[in-house]
Amino acid sequence: MRPILPSLSPDVKARGVLLGGLLAIHIAVWTVATTLVPAGFPAIQLVAERFSTFAIVLMSVNLVLSTRAGLIERGLRGLDKLFVTHRTIGLTVAAMVTTHLLIVPKSVGYVASKPVGYTTAAVLLLAIFIASAPRFPWRRLVPLNYQTWKFSHRFMGVLVAMAVTHSLLAHTYVKSSPLLAGYVYGVAAVGLLAWMYRELLFARMGPFHEFVVEQSHLLGDDTTEVTLTAPTGNLSRTAGQFVFVSFEGGPSREQHPFTISSGAGSDPRFSIKSSGDFTKRLLAGVPAGSAARVEGPYGAFDYRRGGGHQLWLAGGIGITPFLAMAEDVDDDTSVLLVWSVRNRQEAIYEQELSQLSRSRPNFRFRLHPTAEKGHVDIAALELGVRQPSDCSVFICGPLAMRQEFVRQLKSLHVPRSQVFFEEFRLR
Repeated sequence: MRPILPSLSPDVKARGVLLGGLLAIHIAVWTVATTLVPAGFPAIQLVAERFSTFAIVLMSVNLVLSTRAGLIERGLRGLDKLFVTHRTIGLTVAAMVTTHLLIVPKSVGYVASKPVGYTTAAVLLLAIFIASAPRFPWRRLVPLNYQTWKFSHRFMGVLVAMAVTHSLLAHTYVKSSPLLAGYVYGVAAVGLLAWMYRELLFARMGPFHEFVVEQSHLLGDDTTEVTLTAPTGNLSRTAGQFVFVSFEGGPSREQHPFTISSGAGSDPRFSIKSSGDFTKRLLAGVPAGSAARVEGPYGAFDYRRGGGHQLWLAGGIGITPFLAMAEDVDDDTSVLLVWSVRNRQEAIYEQELSQLSRSRPNFRFRLHPTAEKGHVDIAALELGVRQPSDCSVFICGPLAMRQEFVRQLKSLHVPRSQVFFEEFRLR
């Protein structure tokens, strides 16, 4: 019998637990507070304060998430999923703030809290609009590159401080309840401390590693392969993870995320497809011997989360985590890797993967040029199992491809909890 409710992926469950837990705590604290300290305020104001205080709590939680702490990242199943949680919280904050503005009773005349409150709300909503632009229809109105998008997040701590200031200046019920005040302002204080750590100390105390560029060369027409070496020891990591890298000898010293395409026991290698301003300029190469600063590793795209029979589906440059995983896959895991490319000229790692498949009986590789064969039909693949639902499926590639594969897997009754994918873009 099929379940009434579809199974959820581990990252969705983790996100639901976090957000549901925060909401439950918020409701519980407010319920206890209003029981202990009767409110001499209009009911609509108390409702409005519930929304505004939840917004402050969520903004503060987002500041904690921005520290990229390992425990939090692992709990949310990878930094890419942490960013999804961060974005979900940001949109929820926008809804909370908007609702508060619409329903809160408006005082007559000048009140010190008014200019602070309206300014905070306006700047916050604008910041959320800009930060979420890459994922929504209005992205063409806000043509952000990665560095500008990243920079737009740096001032969220200021907005939390302004929101707290507005609350302290206003005539609110929160200030009359020690429990509520301790809860809301205490969470805000933790968030602000996290923000200060991120802005002032992270560059010196975070997971940074110094490397040297061993070699850099062009593969095909639009992919740069860069290999690093470390003066002292290799980077401890799991195959399939990614890092943030800045190249001293590159087109700029901006920090960008790249998946490591070599196994965990090898020197870090990056296979970087030209897809934006920075990566296009990187086609000219990076001088051998120049310094590279690496932050990480991050991510939980790990084949060990799956079962004994696995299907790996890659699209284009989405092959990079699978290159690393193919090197490290253990003998107890049977894998079929299908790499979808437009044509064979794009399959710059075909020889490497074919060689691995010949030397490892538990690893099979199939190249799928869509110009010759059309799009991948999962039902037609020789999976080596009784039915597709016996497989764990890992997907990495463009969003449209991933969505199509997920649709096919759903039609084949593969539980969502057995489907793992990497967010192809972090914004």
